[in-house]
Amino acid sequence: MRRRPSGRTVRTAAAAVLAAGLATLTGCSSDGPGGSGGGPPAALLALPADLDAEAVAGGKQPAFEPSDVHLSVGRTFGMDVRVAPLPHGWRLVDAGDTALLRRDADSKQSTCAPNTAGCGHTVRQSWTATAAGSTTLTWRYVDFASCKEAQNPASCRTLAGKEVRVTVG
Repeated sequence: MRRRPSGRTVRTAAAAVLAAGLATLTGCSSDGPGGSGGGPPAALLALPADLDAEAVAGGKQPAFEPSDVHLSVGRTFGMDVRVAPLPHGWRLVDAGDTALLRRDADSKQSTCAPNTAGCGHTVRQSWTATAAGSTTLTWRYVDFASCKEAQNPASCRTLAGKEVRVTVG
């Protein structure tokens, strides 16, 4: 006969999941496991959901606060970006100081079934810390219909923004 977990056990597990989620949203230290060896990044964030970004653009919620990430040289930082066939989306517009962070290859974290209309997927953008210092990476949630140049997100109307301040040392 299986025992059901007590309410205390469920609350403790829920608190642990919530704490892990909050650490992911606000920034992480590189003192724990993870790094550039093919494992998970030492610090991992995700850009706010499209609906949240549209609420910021419409004045229905405050702008996104900057996040702080602290890395040691040789450790990695990842940003999960949702990519969908929408008229709006997140674009990296400032990749920070390339003397401090080396951009690594993007990797798909989720995919859509073939021929699925309107389906999006998640791409992980990642960087490896190469030298001590501080820099800021900036993403903009942009209106693609307003872009003057198709491949230049800086020419698009910005609806919301997200900055990540990275300190390497």
